Amino acid sequence: MLAATGGGNGSAQSALQVFLGVAIVVTLSLVATARPFYRVQRMPAVGAFISGGWAAIGLGALLGQHVLNVVDQETVLEVRPLIMIGLGWIGVIVGMQGRRGILRRVPTALWHWTIFDAILSIVLTVMLAGLVMGEWLAPGHRRLVWALPPVLMLACCMIGWAPETRSIRLTHTPACARLAVLVGSGAGLSAILAILVFGIASSLTERDGAGRMQFTAVEAAMEMSIAVVVATMLGLGGRFMLRRADRSRPDTLTVFIGVVAMSAGIAADLRFSTLFGSMLVGLVVANLAGPWMRDFERFIMGSEHAVALLFFLLAGVLLDPFIGWWGAGLVAGLVLVRFAVKPLAMQRSLRVHAEELPARSPLYAAPVRQSPVAIAIGVGMVLSESSALHRRLLTVVVLVGIVSELLPYLVSLMQRRRLATGEALAAGEGA
Repeated sequence: MLAATGGGNGSAQSALQVFLGVAIVVTLSLVATARPFYRVQRMPAVGAFISGGWAAIGLGALLGQHVLNVVDQETVLEVRPLIMIGLGWIGVIVGMQGRRGILRRVPTALWHWTIFDAILSIVLTVMLAGLVMGEWLAPGHRRLVWALPPVLMLACCMIGWAPETRSIRLTHTPACARLAVLVGSGAGLSAILAILVFGIASSLTERDGAGRMQFTAVEAAMEMSIAVVVATMLGLGGRFMLRRADRSRPDTLTVFIGVVAMSAGIAADLRFSTLFGSMLVGLVVANLAGPWMRDFERFIMGSEHAVALLFFLLAGVLLDPFIGWWGAGLVAGLVLVRFAVKPLAMQRSLRVHAEELPARSPLYAAPVRQSPVAIAIGVGMVLSESSALHRRLLTVVVLVGIVSELLPYLVSLMQRRRLATGEALAAGEGA
């Protein structure tokens, strides 16, 4: 009788939580679409916060087990295969940006910038995160083989930056427009590079039958070779089926989802990164498909923001907010690395084009903002092994992203005020 009563109370509490979660989502949706809030959304800071996905992370954290407990983390992990398909979708979208025709037109300075940025980010993150892993890992796991996967995951999340520039661009001069194009193009290249490095890094270690972590350098080389072969075969098969679809958008979409699902499933079965394997498929499809594929590529790219928001929401549900002082210090250190390294790498690499670019602009702080791919990498890490450490690392990635999103906006706001003050003084002197 007591058990039945307890079960009834549990069911009532669960129903109340679900109702409360639905009510919150509906209320926020109504507020977000209301006319007064539409004016608020047009403010640069609010627009950047929403379009960057941070509002979705906040909603996910609100619905997660640490606040309302409407969406349990274990429930999310039970639908892991579906989420893996979403990761595959992101990987294919990133891979489609690596078409030969596009890569051939990339300026040398932009290649230097992305590679220089990646090297500095990896080196400094490994040095900083290595100190914290000594405190977060269990006493028996404080060895290189255990610390390497989380440290390299954070390093890959530090590679690159966000492509959006509208929220921080002050003027629309040709020089600023050229700089904005370089920022967006570099973000796409860096996303490919981050997933490539993460795919290689995640295959360097794996657990044995007893659960012990071990290095697998030889196996990693074999897995990379298998990944390339599988991606090529799937790309060729996908190209054949896409041509058979004969420009029918429903049929083409069905083939595309099938290719994504197969690439994600094979990656999970062979135990290499889903993002990496799917990105290789996207590279193959983009480079083998003809002009008839370009319209569909634009259609698929249009879904990028929706899929990214879904993963931001999942990140909010899966994160663990209790990261302690060591975690807070790691967040502060990584933000400092982004603020110090990203603009430096940008200006050093683009100085050969200094005459074509603005002398001063908030866009030089744009690379401080974290790449959206970092959230996908963090969520993928939690899905591969849902440990407390991985959830803390996901929280670190989220917090670094939020803080680094605010810094460029503050720089832009300060320059706006300085510009307005200068115009006011000039007008006063003219009078």
